[in-house]
Amino acid sequence: MITCLERLYVKMCGFKYVLVILLVWISYHEVRTQYHLRIVGGATTTIERYPIVAQLLLDVFGRRDFVQHCAGVILTSRHVISCAHCYRYSAGTGLNYTLPKYWKIRVGSSFRSQGGVLHKIKTIVIHRDFNKYYYTNDIAVLVVSRPFTFGPGVRQGTITKLGNEIRTNSTCTVIGWGATESTGMLSEQLRYATVYTVDHRLCVYRYNNIMAKISDSMLCAGHIDVGGIDGCFGDSGGPLLYKGVVVGLVSFGFACGHAYYPGVYTKISSYTDWILKTIATYK
Repeated sequence: MITCLERLYVKMCGFKYVLVILLVWISYHEVRTQYHLRIVGGATTTIERYPIVAQLLLDVFGRRDFVQHCAGVILTSRHVISCAHCYRYSAGTGLNYTLPKYWKIRVGSSFRSQGGVLHKIKTIVIHRDFNKYYYTNDIAVLVVSRPFTFGPGVRQGTITKLGNEIRTNSTCTVIGWGATESTGMLSEQLRYATVYTVDHRLCVYRYNNIMAKISDSMLCAGHIDVGGIDGCFGDSGGPLLYKGVVVGLVSFGFACGHAYYPGVYTKISSYTDWILKTIATYK
């Protein structure tokens, strides 16, 4: 089966930007989604070091051929948080990826294509105000059909408190199986990288140059004016950690490891109440 690469382009139309998804045929049995921005740089690690991370596997063509596509964070024995932009209708395939049948979750493995335990998804709850053009409110809760079994490679993550703010230039860690360079393949082994939070006003100013919206519910991090270390394609929905606590989810960015444009993350402290209420409602 030939699979596809969904690549996101932002272009100007008058004073507005529109999103165009282009399907580009690539390798055999490999999916690389370049609108799922956000590990370039960094190093390999193991799931035992970051057992809160889960893989989201997508059946791209509805043929029961699941490949790692996004990531998420384990919150309870039945719930995972991830980014909403992973779960939506695809014009390229004509399939609705908001439906649980197109997804599975792998937990407890350091590798993106083997090991661990696979779980079916029962429910996908996307934030009702998610904006597919600007990626505001880019968050979702997934409910698995049967509980996770906790152990050395599967643990619950801890999310930050409501309204908690991280100071500029704080040291954070981003984790995932994404591409190791903008034009590279996804990593087979789990990787991590150290990034630094960026002043919100600076991030807003820079992304305004390409008419991208950086809202107060977003968090920016990277190596500003240096680049080279970042999340990348396939890391979407994975955690940004500060002192072991989940403060962000990989959302989007301009390319990978760009010196001028840092990575953009869903700021968890803006959604703590929503997450807790959603978990209590959907079991």
